[in-house]
Amino acid sequence: MDFKKSSIIEKILLFLVCAAMVFMLYLQSDVGQTNLLNHITEISNGWYYMENGQKIPVTLPSTIQVNNDDDLILYCDSLTKKDANRFLTTRGAVYRLSVSVGEHALYQYDDSEFPRNVQMASKVNCSVALPDSYSGETIALTFKNTQNGVFHVGKVCIGDSLEVFWYHCSRDAVNLFIVFVMAILAVLSIGICLYIRHMHVEEKRFCDISLFLIVCVVWFLTDSSVGQMFGGSATWIRYISFYAFMLLAIPMLHFIKNTDRIKKYKVIDVIIYLFYGNVLIQSILNYLGMLDFVDMLFVTHILLFSGIAVLIRLLVKAYKESGDRELYSILVSFAVVAGGGVISLILYWLLKISYYEVFFEVGIVIFIILLIRMLVIAMVENLRFRTEAVVYQRLAKEDALTGMKNRRAFDEMIAKAQKNSDSYHSLFLVFMDLNQLKLINDTHGHHVGDEMIIATARCIEKAFGSMGTCYRIGGDEFCALLPNITLSEKELSDCLDEKIQQYNSICGKYQISLARGISNLRDEQGNLKTISDWKQEADIKMYQNKGWVKRLD
Repeated sequence: MDFKKSSIIEKILLFLVCAAMVFMLYLQSDVGQTNLLNHITEISNGWYYMENGQKIPVTLPSTIQVNNDDDLILYCDSLTKKDANRFLTTRGAVYRLSVSVGEHALYQYDDSEFPRNVQMASKVNCSVALPDSYSGETIALTFKNTQNGVFHVGKVCIGDSLEVFWYHCSRDAVNLFIVFVMAILAVLSIGICLYIRHMHVEEKRFCDISLFLIVCVVWFLTDSSVGQMFGGSATWIRYISFYAFMLLAIPMLHFIKNTDRIKKYKVIDVIIYLFYGNVLIQSILNYLGMLDFVDMLFVTHILLFSGIAVLIRLLVKAYKESGDRELYSILVSFAVVAGGGVISLILYWLLKISYYEVFFEVGIVIFIILLIRMLVIAMVENLRFRTEAVVYQRLAKEDALTGMKNRRAFDEMIAKAQKNSDSYHSLFLVFMDLNQLKLINDTHGHHVGDEMIIATARCIEKAFGSMGTCYRIGGDEFCALLPNITLSEKELSDCLDEKIQQYNSICGKYQISLARGISNLRDEQGNLKTISDWKQEADIKMYQNKGWVKRLD
């Protein structure tokens, strides 16, 4: 896989993500939700509030301004007893929404145990089930005056529980889609991480990416309106959300720390300790009741912004020094996530917009895709290098003509046998020499001689291949090492003769004649011989056998 092909894959992935994002935005639009609203009822009309004893009709969604410091109470008389057990839903947490039927209170938004600010509360779904006994009484929605008498009242819808769920999922489609993409990337990176561990490739950064994505998924889910809708008033959802956000940067700091040309900068360790210290100090202050997490959120934002800025500076410095393409890819990735983060901070602090996190989420998705693409390229190159090295190493120990292991592999095995000689209760060495090879080469040509060598190698492998390892150690010289077998020298020689006779009976034109000498590393009393004595004994026996064969000729 080269950089050009990987770049094409990256562009395809980015195109698919962008196309899916456009589709999700379409689902969130009024046009895209038309089909959903065929199943869930939007209560736009029939609302009114009282002013100076008169009914003031309202069509929702609407912006309403009231005088003085009064709360806004919207009434609706258009529901009937058929709506009993259905869910009324809207977003009114910013105004501490309460819902009642007559004198009976059904719902009261309360975040006193874990306060939210305006940006967080503006995306919380307030849903209430109408009672079984509901028979069409007047519904009252009470909005607390928290914004100088100006109320931005959104859509109010009614439907069964499943319809309300899918309605809110459609409104939060972008966030949910990003969470889905991140979950897929997390599974992908975990799979790659396990694969490279299996291949014994050292690349810790895939683990860092996996952990980062898992933390991101947890944060986005718990911070989304759907996640908070499922959590209801449970404070643990908000605790998980805040802790995930505070710990978000740590896996990526370890990613940078595990990058070769960056790990030398000790400031990365300092930043990691600052993030851990931030979590610890905020936890203590929150536990003691001195400050709420929401009041300390700006500290985490400052740390994130400062940390990314420092990392980008280090990456720029390292890239200028080395010109490393990998550093350039990481630098571009961090620049993307930094841009998304700055836009999100502007939306959060200056404009106080509820969908502040979307740009940061999109930046993270692109950021992760770029990093995974870069790491996959590095991994492929690493694996290719390792594969080539293994092939070259194997070829260096393999005889090109017969495919047997060669003299170098034999010498290495002898060295291992000498080192571990005590572990063998027997180790037979069989030296073999192909008789009359020179005569065959001179008379019939080297191609016939090569055919005889190959045929001899096959006979040897058939005889001894299942017992040990066979080698070609010279032009007409072969050997076999047979560990821990119970056969005698005569039985081993007979086994070899059997395979040679089988060949000679079928291919009678050029007969194989093979001299052999066999020696056991242990003598008859079980004592170990020296390696030199062991080899010399097999060699002498082979030449004795060769002379005996010549006398027969």
